[in-house]
Amino acid sequence: MMIPSAPRRSLGHSLAARHRAIFPPLGWRRPVAGRALTVALVVLLTGVSLIGLWVTYALRAAYEREAQSRAQAEARLAARALADAIMAQGELPSAMSPERLPATLPAAAGLYDRAGQRRAMISRQDPAGELSLPERLDLSGLDQATDLFANDRCVITAPLRDAGGERLGALYLVTHHRGARLSTVVTRLVYELPLWLAVATAGLWLVHALLGPGRASAPPRGARAAPVDFVMAGYQEVIDRLQSAGRELERLRSDAETRAVAQAQFSDRLIAGIPDALIVVASDGSVGLANLAAQDLFGQSPGVAYRVFFADAPALADLVAASLADGVPRRKADMEAVLAGHRRTLDASVSPIPGAASVLCLVANITELAALRATTRAKETLEGVGELAAGIAHEFKNSLATIDGYARLLAQDAPQSDAALALREEARRLTQVVTDFLTFARPTRIAFAPVSLAEIAAEAAIALRDLAAQRGVTLRIAQDLPTVAGDAALLRRALENLLRNAIEAIPESAPTKLVSLRAETDAGEATLMVEDSGGGLPPEVAANLFAPFFTTKKEGHGLGLAIVRKIVVSHNGRIEACNLPEGGARFRVSLPLQTPSETRGL
Repeated sequence: MMIPSAPRRSLGHSLAARHRAIFPPLGWRRPVAGRALTVALVVLLTGVSLIGLWVTYALRAAYEREAQSRAQAEARLAARALADAIMAQGELPSAMSPERLPATLPAAAGLYDRAGQRRAMISRQDPAGELSLPERLDLSGLDQATDLFANDRCVITAPLRDAGGERLGALYLVTHHRGARLSTVVTRLVYELPLWLAVATAGLWLVHALLGPGRASAPPRGARAAPVDFVMAGYQEVIDRLQSAGRELERLRSDAETRAVAQAQFSDRLIAGIPDALIVVASDGSVGLANLAAQDLFGQSPGVAYRVFFADAPALADLVAASLADGVPRRKADMEAVLAGHRRTLDASVSPIPGAASVLCLVANITELAALRATTRAKETLEGVGELAAGIAHEFKNSLATIDGYARLLAQDAPQSDAALALREEARRLTQVVTDFLTFARPTRIAFAPVSLAEIAAEAAIALRDLAAQRGVTLRIAQDLPTVAGDAALLRRALENLLRNAIEAIPESAPTKLVSLRAETDAGEATLMVEDSGGGLPPEVAANLFAPFFTTKKEGHGLGLAIVRKIVVSHNGRIEACNLPEGGARFRVSLPLQTPSETRGL
């Protein structure tokens, strides 16, 4: 009969041993001191729980305030950009581009006229239509922008005025902040879940320890402090994790802000440092971005319509319009435009921006490159036919000398013969034409030396004095002309041809008959400017001005300006012509001040 009781005792001892392994005996709970320690431990756990809750909601409130502040700042920036763009146009547009609204927030904006009636509205990231706009606004007393933030919504009302201060209407912008809810959920998951798990575990252990059956036998001496140390260590670990998570979140936020600022600064420096013109045109036709090179080249600022920005380059404006319409990238090289009174050659490319209804324009000023290419082509052409043409012209010159000799003999035999005099005059004119052609076609070798432009200008003025007096033209030559490197005879001829061309360009009926010569010195070169008060250069004349044998004069042979261009290019210089705003034409000749290291031929 005693055999069955042995397994029951073994089972009981096994369960008791397992119970003691999971829940250590609490002999200290029986005396009064043990009960007091239990109460103190419960109070401590309650205090730690309250502190954890306070920390959790304080962090959540801080994140909420920061998110609201960011949303409010983004809404203010968007309202300011919209207001500036509208006031720059000087009138209320009938439509607006949604790209001007914040990309990270649901937003809606409306334009209201002076009477407070809504004229246009746009929205972004609001498919459900949660953001509604009133049909009318009370604009009385609205002298400055106001904003209101409540219930996760920011409402901004801003007056709109034109350049003269006249009121156009008002802008009404509403944004809905949803980022704060996400941060609240994340905060609860990160901070509250570990805290409540630890509190629940400790509470269950205490309830079991306080309500479970006592043990008569005293526990080992080292076991009394184990439960308190275990609970305190658990709560300390939770607090450490909370603090570590808070520091990690703060570090991530700081790193994100630093990267965003660095990327923005890098983009600004990159755009500002591009030597070519960079322009971004939005879908509504306004210029949203233009770097300094673009503003200097076209003389306009961002915020205006692209037709206004490219007013002096209509071909470029048409290129932008085509890309906005079909989203196809385009490029046009060697585009001619007159910018700030100067003829410029542009290389333009227009490309749509992925993900945005805008286009990016890159415009390079290749005027000097185009001039260099033209000079190279002219040089190659002249080198091929120069020697042959010079030989033929030389034979013509010999024949003309013979004709002139016989005409001189005829004039001696019959001094009053009109035929002999006409023959000599025609031979002289043809000889001059052949001489000019030889100068133009024959390769020229130049030995560079210092040349005083003041001296050769005075000599040219003396040579043209009779022609100027005959046509009633006043020659005004500056006295402070610099010294350049070149051939004195060739430069004198070029300057004389330019002055002669300017004198002959002034019609008899002109109210003012003036030809002036002045110079500027900058960046190691001297720029001569020959200006006249004539009728200017028509477009068809300006396009072929320096072409050989092109002339608009009845008695001209079309080599004067071609020879001038050849002489200037052979001196490492540049020549260009343009019309003056007040009438007349200007020829600009740029020559280096320093002597080249070796002789140049052309």
